[in-house]
Amino acid sequence: MTELVEKLKLRGFKGFSNYIEQIRFPYFKKLTENTKITFDYPFTVLVGPNGSGKTSALQALYGSPNRKSVRDFWFSTPIDPNNDTEEKTNRFIYKYKPNGMKNSVEVIKKRIYKKKTNTQNENPDYWEPSRPSIVDSMAPMPDKYDKVKDIHRSGSRWNAIEKKVEYIDFKGELSAFDKFFYFGDYNKTDNIKSKQDFLRHRSKILKSLLSRPKGDAKWFSKKINKMSFLNEDELSWTNDILGKHYSSAQVIQHDLFNNDGFSILFKEHDHGYSEAVAGSGEMSVVKCVMRVMRAEKNSLILLDEPEVSLHPGAQIQLREMLLTKVSKDQCQVVLSTHSQSFIDGLPNAAIKIFYREETTNTYSVINSASPEQAFLRIGVRPNSKRTIYVEDKLAVFMVKEAIKEIDPQILNTTDVIYYPGGAETIIKNLALSLSFTDNSDLVLLDGDKTPVVERLTSDRIATSQHNSIDAILKEQTGVNGNNFIIPSHGGNASKEKNAQDTLLIKLKILDTFYHKFKFMSIETPEELLWQISKDSPLITSVVTKEAEIKFKTHFVSLCDSLGLTSNAEGIFNTQKIAFKQKNDDSPLWKTFVKDVESLLKISPVTQRSSLDKTG
Repeated sequence: MTELVEKLKLRGFKGFSNYIEQIRFPYFKKLTENTKITFDYPFTVLVGPNGSGKTSALQALYGSPNRKSVRDFWFSTPIDPNNDTEEKTNRFIYKYKPNGMKNSVEVIKKRIYKKKTNTQNENPDYWEPSRPSIVDSMAPMPDKYDKVKDIHRSGSRWNAIEKKVEYIDFKGELSAFDKFFYFGDYNKTDNIKSKQDFLRHRSKILKSLLSRPKGDAKWFSKKINKMSFLNEDELSWTNDILGKHYSSAQVIQHDLFNNDGFSILFKEHDHGYSEAVAGSGEMSVVKCVMRVMRAEKNSLILLDEPEVSLHPGAQIQLREMLLTKVSKDQCQVVLSTHSQSFIDGLPNAAIKIFYREETTNTYSVINSASPEQAFLRIGVRPNSKRTIYVEDKLAVFMVKEAIKEIDPQILNTTDVIYYPGGAETIIKNLALSLSFTDNSDLVLLDGDKTPVVERLTSDRIATSQHNSIDAILKEQTGVNGNNFIIPSHGGNASKEKNAQDTLLIKLKILDTFYHKFKFMSIETPEELLWQISKDSPLITSVVTKEAEIKFKTHFVSLCDSLGLTSNAEGIFNTQKIAFKQKNDDSPLWKTFVKDVESLLKISPVTQRSSLDKTG
């Protein structure tokens, strides 16, 4: 699995045809206005709480290609009417590069109210491509036509992308047997007095129809519509995912159970059984395998919570199949999930985190997130190790090197992880997340973020100061209390109760910041590294020391002097070379090692804020 992930990481979406590069939402359902999702990796996972807009994003992607529409999933009713106004029309904009063109184009689809005509009924949920929207920062159409661009435009707008779509909703995959058993209706007779009687009777008829010639599979108005066997490849993946040894699986579409559904006849060794005996996970997997493996090249494959009814091992194998399909047939895969198995080991660009904006009660998206960030969002501890979060890759390297000097074995029980987004993002996200986890994880930020005021805990905040908690958090953490994404309380609680709960959470955040957020004794890792290595012969021979130049700039100059490409990777490699030239006796380095050692000695803290005291 790791090999496929890395292979796709190196390839990106090079060679993919009609690939959706991004989608943005000027106004769409519960998503924050102008939310954007980028697709820099051809296998993308959407992570977030229930109701955060993950399924909405999948439905918008489904409705992006030509002849596809969001109305297949989302439509208005008298109870849930169309909420569009003249100023705010639900719409989304996606970007793709048409075949033969050098540059990408944007297509907008809007929901409009289509009035009744002589030939068509009214439609309040009609979605159609429109001309570029200047108010949504879309580029105007080029005035001049040319042979290549002409086939991709319809006058004043770009054509919608031509792409096959497979939308697989694991929550809605019910067999014909289950549809009838849970939701079906029937007429009682002398011989059929229960649903069980009905299913026994109709199963007998279904069995007899299977033995007839293909064109004669009818019983009164009921019939078998389609039959197919899993091919060798499909059967192999099904067995791998489910840990089974099926010798065959036959899928039958029919309406014998008073619904339009499907049944599956499995054969394993010397016996067979149907979906009546099989688990719901088996049914979902077979349908998924068939649809994925039979999808055309360059298809868009969308999956909503594929972990439903599958154990972790099956989820891992299902992800392996999806990655194989992406690699082999250049399919673009996007899925929503709450499962660690689909997230683990993916590059940051593949992980999109949906989170709630407290002030607007809408949901925004973090477009590049580590698996560890995603695990925190879904409440999963990736392992039993302590984690130290830092601001960048160089900080990870420096902390790990310090730990090696203290005791290399510590790295077996400690992870040092780069949390992207900068100090403010780290404080805003982790001060909240770590407030609700009972572990020894810590955050080590650069010294330039050290608070300039005396650090406080919640028990030092008088009740009379509670109205100023947002300002206190701003002074203590650098992040205003209103900017912390406080979990939604829900229910029918009063405004007063919700306000009190929010206050208690913010007091807990204050305690978490005090106990779990530490700071380097030097402003940045770059400064530390430069100061402990600048007098080495290698560096003094190729770099002119200029005190006024920023330390990051020093390493760019050193990178150029060493003949390395001065991109992020080249500069990081240069920094590792510089570290090997460090002065081991430098007081700055010794102080840093002692600081890390003190950090490792911090025990888990039982935080007693007002939130705990209320029970």
